[in-house]
Amino acid sequence: MGGGVEIGRGSRWSEKNLTEHKITQLWCCRINEEELYRFYTASNGDFSCLLSSIRKTVSWRDTYRILSEEELGIWSNMVFWHGFDTHNRPCLVVRLGLACTSLQSNDKPRFAQAVVSQVEYGVVNLVDTENPHITVLVDCEGLSALRVPMQMLKSCSTLLQDHFPDRLGCLFVIRLPPVARVILQTFLQVVKPITRKKLRIEGDMFQKALSECFQILPSYLGGDCSCLRCVAVNKCSDQHPLLIPRNCAESAAGYSVEGNRSFQDGTSVNFEFDQVLRFSVLSILIFAVVIALVAMIYDPENHLGILPFNIY
Repeated sequence: MGGGVEIGRGSRWSEKNLTEHKITQLWCCRINEEELYRFYTASNGDFSCLLSSIRKTVSWRDTYRILSEEELGIWSNMVFWHGFDTHNRPCLVVRLGLACTSLQSNDKPRFAQAVVSQVEYGVVNLVDTENPHITVLVDCEGLSALRVPMQMLKSCSTLLQDHFPDRLGCLFVIRLPPVARVILQTFLQVVKPITRKKLRIEGDMFQKALSECFQILPSYLGGDCSCLRCVAVNKCSDQHPLLIPRNCAESAAGYSVEGNRSFQDGTSVNFEFDQVLRFSVLSILIFAVVIALVAMIYDPENHLGILPFNIY
């Protein structure tokens, strides 16, 4: 790093300062100068907050286990990288609805781990200086607001906002139930324009909107793609997510950068609520889902004190 790292206007963080603050292992944790500036921006220029955030991330990286490419292949029909959007940002597809409806309770934390691990993979292997952001497509097909694994969503989004600041370029949420879309769109009216611009909500008629923003859609969403990823997803779509045949997992694990270039769970509600109570519970849960989905969006000035965690 030479003599030090420039942070903001007229500020300089030297290697001596790093030693004094006992975070000399910074460079071993994939936090280079550009990444350091992201943390600085996310902390709104508060140096003490910056130190706390970096220490937290360094400690997290010492203990958190990022899944290998082979391990990620097991989850390849639920969370995977697929091509680029029209801004040349790598696209991560997260099939949240499929995960919520098909995974057992003890597997949902592992799904969150797979999402975090895929983000790490993309940041390390797919983004570059000219295109440092990623695009995320969240498919909510089959998702019920009354069976939302809130602990899993909160845990996953908290890790992403704490340790991957300012990485989300755009978030697409598709196939939400109509009522959920209305609530989400109402919520978006109170967030800042910079945040609202990064979030796109589409219902069942999503193909036209996505085709305008993505270079090529996955075949399971109606695209014409025949890449190894789509072949594996289509082949394994009718099987249990964690019982994928070895050849499917190997195909997914083999889909590398080059291929891309070419916990408290929601409870199932079995009884009928009266109309008012149902809508109230639905509104609260959907609002919480919204928080989880937008947690990766960077907007340092948009802090809502009533939320259980900040939106970045």
